[in-house]
Amino acid sequence: MVPPDQIAGAGSDDLSGRLLAGRYRLTRSIASGGMATVWDAGDQLLDRRVAVKILHPHLASNPAFVQRFRGEAVAAARLAHPSIVSIYDTVTDDGLDAIVMELVSGTTLRADIDEHGPLKLHAVLAIGTQVADALGTAHAAGLVHRDVKPANILLSSDGRVLVADFGIAKAVEGSDLTEAGSMIGTAKYLAPEQVEGGPVDGRTDLYALGVVLYESLTGRPPFVGDTDASTAFARLHRDPEPPRRLRPDVPVPVEQVVLQALARRPEHRFSNAAAMRRALLAAGADPTRAPAAAQAAAAAASDADRRAAAPPPNRSATPPPSPPPSPPPVAPMAPPPERTPAASVATDPPRRGRGAIWFLLVILVVGGTIAAYTVFGAGLVGGSRAAGPELAIDRVETFDPEGDGKQEENDQLVPNLTDGSESTTWRTERYGAATFPSQGGNKSGVGFYLVLGDTADVERVDLVTPTGGWDAQVYVLASLGADGSVPVDLAGWGDPVGDVTDAPTGTVEVSVSPTSGQAVLVWFTEAAPFGDQGKYAVEIGDVTVRGR
Repeated sequence: MVPPDQIAGAGSDDLSGRLLAGRYRLTRSIASGGMATVWDAGDQLLDRRVAVKILHPHLASNPAFVQRFRGEAVAAARLAHPSIVSIYDTVTDDGLDAIVMELVSGTTLRADIDEHGPLKLHAVLAIGTQVADALGTAHAAGLVHRDVKPANILLSSDGRVLVADFGIAKAVEGSDLTEAGSMIGTAKYLAPEQVEGGPVDGRTDLYALGVVLYESLTGRPPFVGDTDASTAFARLHRDPEPPRRLRPDVPVPVEQVVLQALARRPEHRFSNAAAMRRALLAAGADPTRAPAAAQAAAAAASDADRRAAAPPPNRSATPPPSPPPSPPPVAPMAPPPERTPAASVATDPPRRGRGAIWFLLVILVVGGTIAAYTVFGAGLVGGSRAAGPELAIDRVETFDPEGDGKQEENDQLVPNLTDGSESTTWRTERYGAATFPSQGGNKSGVGFYLVLGDTADVERVDLVTPTGGWDAQVYVLASLGADGSVPVDLAGWGDPVGDVTDAPTGTVEVSVSPTSGQAVLVWFTEAAPFGDQGKYAVEIGDVTVRGR
């Protein structure tokens, strides 16, 4: 962590002992970031310890920013939830602007991951449900966090999991500071719409929570580049590597929750925090285990601090025993500046200054770049062309013309393809090889078709899959039979108009040359490893057809 006196204009050395607003006595600085220094302080009126976050002078000198900063703090103060750090007061005193908040003893999820690596599965799920619950309360109040990350998730010695820094990111985002070289949100945790400069809502926070869960499970975030820019840019073009490839003991339902939260398009994520929390519970989360996980992390941090502070052993004398120290206070809302692409300050090394400027330039041009890529891209996974609105689907049925005539491909699961939930899936039967072996030899493929509500120009098919690695082709049928039927074999569908090879996990966008038709066939030509060793299948959670 960068010492407070190394941040330009922090002015922290001369504040120890200062009394703010006739009430808050500053004792020692405990953390600092690009926006402020956080102090351990005593509330003289209520006789309790509090955290006081004091804006750096270069920010406090901007009246518009200060007004917005205080307004967002007041909005956040209205949030009442056991997993949200409480804000008590705002202070203006002789050129200092600050907010007063709950002082939490313990550690942060960031520090815990850095020190100990991936968390135990039950801890990740329990912490995730607590954070989702807190976000749900904030979103219901109209407040989007915008900067959910491990540094803003506190693990308290009293067993609470708390989210800090509500409203602060919006204060910066709404000021002219973003035009002077800052990007709100840490690059590793930004949602694609933040990178593109688009509108944000509660689903933006759910994406960030998905990144947090991914990192907590695997020990690394899903996208990491050489620079903040490359890290942020990566999520615009590809889906993350499935967590199970990095940590095989992660259950499939847990992986599905994480990958749905990390969908590039907001509409493909969970609709709200409550839905994501329910999915975590369905995947095996036990919220009652959160206190033990938080206390264990806080205790580990306390032990580490005690070891670091211990003097060298004195072999000539035996020191008297001393009681173990209390867990260190956690400074909410003050992540180390080197972890956040915040506004550059005078003392930043030249390389960091150039990096911050480069990151800003990328963000400014990314909208145009993405637009060009969308229009002129290859038209397949990760680079599909812009397509029209979602088309109505009348019915969906499996298509297995080379089967034995029985309901081989899980017909009973077909409704899951269009139920609007990516967590409910349809899958093929499990095969002994990727090429769909059957009694009469390998089948050329299996699939399903969708009958549209009306004839339309089909431009794209979006498939959401929890298990990538399969190949597929897309066909468009010009017209149905007189009785509404489709061809009984693949030849009757004509030539494929789109294809996917080695589909990634997550959302697969398959663009096609606009083709007028009444039905769409998704034909899988190769399955992916699935479940038991030596088994192969294709699993799809949701399908959408787009066009005009």
